[in-house]
Amino acid sequence: MRMKKAFIINRGQKLTFDIPPEWNLLCFADYNIQPADEDLTDLIRKAIGNPIRSSCLKDCVSPSDNVVIVVEDITRTSPKRLILEVLLDELDCVHIPGENISVVIALGTHRGLTPEEMTSTFGKDLLGRYEFVNHDCHAADLVPVGKLLTGRTVKINRKVHEATFKIGIGSIFPHPMNGFGGGGKIIFPGVADFDSILEHHLTFTFREGTGLGKIKGNHFYDQVCAIARSAGLDFIINSVLDQNDQVFDLVSGHPVHAHVAGIEKSKKIISQEFTKKSDLTIITSFPYTEGPQIVKPLVPASMVTKEGGCIILAAECTGNLPDAFVDSFERFHSEHGDDLLKGVHEHFEQNRLIMEGGAIDFNMALGLTLAAQDKFRIILVSEDIHRETSEKMGFLYADNLENAFEMSSSFCACPEVHIIPAGGIILPVRSFIP
Repeated sequence: MRMKKAFIINRGQKLTFDIPPEWNLLCFADYNIQPADEDLTDLIRKAIGNPIRSSCLKDCVSPSDNVVIVVEDITRTSPKRLILEVLLDELDCVHIPGENISVVIALGTHRGLTPEEMTSTFGKDLLGRYEFVNHDCHAADLVPVGKLLTGRTVKINRKVHEATFKIGIGSIFPHPMNGFGGGGKIIFPGVADFDSILEHHLTFTFREGTGLGKIKGNHFYDQVCAIARSAGLDFIINSVLDQNDQVFDLVSGHPVHAHVAGIEKSKKIISQEFTKKSDLTIITSFPYTEGPQIVKPLVPASMVTKEGGCIILAAECTGNLPDAFVDSFERFHSEHGDDLLKGVHEHFEQNRLIMEGGAIDFNMALGLTLAAQDKFRIILVSEDIHRETSEKMGFLYADNLENAFEMSSSFCACPEVHIIPAGGIILPVRSFIP
């Protein structure tokens, strides 16, 4: 592929650069698909009014129902307020009293939303009319709803458990373990207990079948669906996100069948074919900007790069990169430098956290990043993460793309190259033989 210039998405903008003449560009993973011109509110109404493998909401609920709406947290970019407004209008048409409706934020093991974040995300009007609650994965009153294959009992939020009708609002995009976000994840891990979330993640993250874009034969995903089913999730509304982290479409209805239909829509707009593995892959963290999230694009990059090759990760990081997280990288490299992957597998198989006392998402980020560092040279380019921090985390460091390109040339003078402008929402389709 002959191109003189390319770009990556950096801080929400296109950052253009010259392609070095010695590169053989294999794939520039840009997309030309545009979101529908339809008004987003109309799109939401249409999705809710045409549920997949489910009756319409007006035929599913009655004025006597106690309804809980479980909503993904602010680490996801779906138009939560707008979806809620349309959904609550639908429920109002069924004459369900406002005091019979609660909104639970599906935090999993993430921190709770502050009052200010609640207001900015959902608005004073909704907060004044309905009860909004942060889920607490350590709450003493969580209720058992099922068991993992390991035998661990899974408990969920009592308010969710006691509702007579449960609706989940989430987003569909590639996920490194569950295959795709959305669906039953709004219940598990969304409103589950810490111990079961931990055991599920440590047990199934590196199991055969687990992976980005995979749901068939994926025990991680199967367990999520099983717990959502036993918890009684009745109805979902899921946004299908495009490569720009914008809503392309929505689906609603049965928690599994609607999710699978949304996955098929997602695949059509974010799949990218790679005919050969590269020596060098340039990828960005976009749309991820928060500490443990920014390394997720290393998963698709690892899928399309030759083992021993080089990955340049251009990352924007707006925060949530605590010292304990960084120090865990440094300590793990010191203890397992000769075989990082073996060390990661040992920790996960023994249900041991890499970052003791750390949140599960930090430990997953550690495990996936260390596994990638075992196989590839990874250069981090970031205005937000300093050289000392980057090197403590086990990355090579460059302060700009040009310097990263020069550094990579010492590993491979005339590389075959993939460029992935937006790394957070892409599904590599491999037509080559690994």
